[in-house]
Amino acid sequence: MTRRRTSVALALLLGVTLAAPGVRAAEQPPAAGETQASPSPAETQAAAAQREAQDAEAQVIELRRQLQALERQQAGYDDVRRRLDQLDARQGEAERQAAAVRDGQAPETSVVRFKDGGFEIRSPDNGFYLHPLLRIQGIYTGQISSRGAMDAAAPNTSSFSLGRAEVILEGHVGGPFFQYRLQVDAAQPQPLKDAYVTWRPHRSVAIEVGQFKVPYGLQRQYWRADLEFVDLASATAAFSLERDLGLMAVGRVLPGRLTVWAGLLNGSGPNHPNDNFDLAYAIRIVATPFGPLPVTEGDIDGHARPRLSIGASGYYNLAVTDIRARDPNASIDVDGNGRIDNVGIWQGGVELRALWRGAALQAEWFGRLEDAGVAVPSGSRKYWGGYVEASAFILPHRLQVAARVSHTDLPMYGATALQHTLAGSYQNEQSGAVSAYIHGHRVKAQVEFNHLTSDGQTAPTAYQLRAALQIGF
Repeated sequence: MTRRRTSVALALLLGVTLAAPGVRAAEQPPAAGETQASPSPAETQAAAAQREAQDAEAQVIELRRQLQALERQQAGYDDVRRRLDQLDARQGEAERQAAAVRDGQAPETSVVRFKDGGFEIRSPDNGFYLHPLLRIQGIYTGQISSRGAMDAAAPNTSSFSLGRAEVILEGHVGGPFFQYRLQVDAAQPQPLKDAYVTWRPHRSVAIEVGQFKVPYGLQRQYWRADLEFVDLASATAAFSLERDLGLMAVGRVLPGRLTVWAGLLNGSGPNHPNDNFDLAYAIRIVATPFGPLPVTEGDIDGHARPRLSIGASGYYNLAVTDIRARDPNASIDVDGNGRIDNVGIWQGGVELRALWRGAALQAEWFGRLEDAGVAVPSGSRKYWGGYVEASAFILPHRLQVAARVSHTDLPMYGATALQHTLAGSYQNEQSGAVSAYIHGHRVKAQVEFNHLTSDGQTAPTAYQLRAALQIGF
């Protein structure tokens, strides 16, 4: 198509060039002493032809400019396609070499390889791959709180706790197209975290089935071992959708630039069957115009070039009404259709993340609407929250300082009336942290200070000091 347009443009230009001499000859002034006569019809036609030739020449110049722009754009697409073809060729060659080795040598059961981040087990033909991960985190928490209206005394605390005791198994079976992940945390009341399999029919598409994190929000998607603070921001915790059972599709529309997650879920939480007939829906879209970002908070690598991500999330679910948790005598079938009433839950969120030369900034805003329909004639419940978090390395790759501010409403869906009264309707947070990265995120020590305020009836103001040490691979 580009060559055809170029040929047409050159033909037009050639026609203009051939017509130009005749036009100029017709425009020669009369000799001296000659009387200038009225232009003849031939001269009028020549002048009109000259104007048309000039217009055609201008169109040819503009057409040539457009063609050059199209050729540059096509060259960029061809370069990307050429690189993808080269990667395909390299992958095919590696597979042929692996097949030749497999056919020419006696099969081995497994190969164990140690590397900086731990170890892995991989079969010689890459048909089986296992990468185990382990994390243990100990936490000390000291808190001085003000006495609330329902506190017999100020609820001060000083305690050690086991934050995490995680074991993760991930890898693939039968080739890289069939992957798996199993995550168990013995320190949590619900020990089973992730348990899903992934099918990758294409390098840009993945289908996950099982139990996984709901694709909603930014901070909740990190492995908590890779956070800048000991735990999540109060706004993230209040609006977190945790994990759920279902199916999720991941599409890298523009690899390294635009990624979409879309989930079809039970909507009833981790390790629970669906509690009604309706399913939940979640979607998250993230653009990274300057290239992909690391899947850890902060900029421990100290990227020389700026990195930026912008995203949005959405979630919808029809959940079984929680009115009985707040009022044991309330009706759960207000419309009288013989079924328990549902509450429509809509959540949205936007996210921003930027990092450069050891400095990082991330922020999120959350919104939630709970529509009970006829079950609550007074109307819907609305909540919102958000946080801003910034950090910088004062010793590259080793010592980091971070600060965070957050405000959030407290939806607490399913909580009892007493729990709502004690916690209040909102919480404010101002926090600072210092982290020493001994061996990246795998071995690090953290100390943070939190100032928490709320309108709750217990500990409305709290000054909290937390120290954590974790080790993992």
